[in-house]
Parts: sequence; structure tokens; C-alpha cells
Amino acid sequence: MLLAPVAVFAWSCLVPPDPSPSDDGDLESLTVEPPRDSVFRPEEDQQERRAPEVAVGGRLPGAFPEDFPLPDGSTVFDFGEVRQDGEADEPAAVEFVSLRLPLGAPAARDWLLREAQAAGWRASLGDVMTFRRSDRWLRVAIEPGGTAGSSAARFEYPRP
Repeated sequence: MLLAPVAVFAWSCLVPPDPSPSDDGDLESLTVEPPRDSVFRPEEDQQERRAPEVAVGGRLPGAFPEDFPLPDGSTVFDFGEVRQDGEADEPAAVEFVSLRLPLGAPAARDWLLREAQAAGWRASLGDVMTFRRSDRWLRVAIEPGGTAGSSAARFEYPRP
């Protein structure tokens, strides 16, 4: 029984007394706003802005008529100057651009005829189609592509 009073005495020595009440006037207070991401505001949300999709893969030469329609998904694979026999020293007055079209040859031909005429180009038909609009012209030769549902078209036009 002697252990009980010794244990109470030891316990009272180990437990610190209640702290004295602090003076609130000694502490600085700082107002903290909630974090920016704690409240969702759709009008402040940053939206991704993507560039518009390009209808033609690759870059068309600068002299290509801007108002001539091309099927979406066409891809530039060649371009350059058209040289006539015997005119190697003279600068070429005609340029060409070759495109892969995502349409078979007959469908590409029909599409070009329909869309070019809707855009104001007059067409002359043959193995090589010629389109005219005011004093401008464009010759187009279409061949079947390497895969089904594709074709290759060569566009020739005057260089300004």
C-alpha cells in the first residue's frame, strides 16, 4: 500500500501545472484568403486555344491561286518550276505543285469540277482540265494514287 501514495506523488511531479492564460493582445493576427484553386469559377478558367485545322498538309507555293478549292486532307508532295524544252537559260514562267488527294481519281475530278465552278472558275475538260477565272488559269492532271481512294494531282499555273 505504500506504493499508492508514492505513485500519486510521482504523477503529480511529472504532470505540469495548467498553463497560465495567454494575453491575446501579444499576438499579431494575419488574415489569410482561401487559395485561388479552392473555388472554381468557370469564367476565370483558362481555355485551350488550338490553331485552326489546316485543310492542306504542307505549304502551297505563294503563286498558287488562293481562291481555288482543294479537298480537305490534301497533302503537298512536290512543287517547282515548269521548264519548256530549249528554255533552260530562261526563267520559268509557269510553276507546278503536286498534291495527294484523299479521293480516288474519278471522285477527285468530279469534286474539283463541282467546287471550282461553284467558286467561279470555268472549266475546259480533257485529259488535262483547264480552269479559268478572269485573266488567271490553272491546269490540272489527275492520276490514280498508290492506294485505293487516293489520287495524285499536278496543278500548273503562271508565276506572277
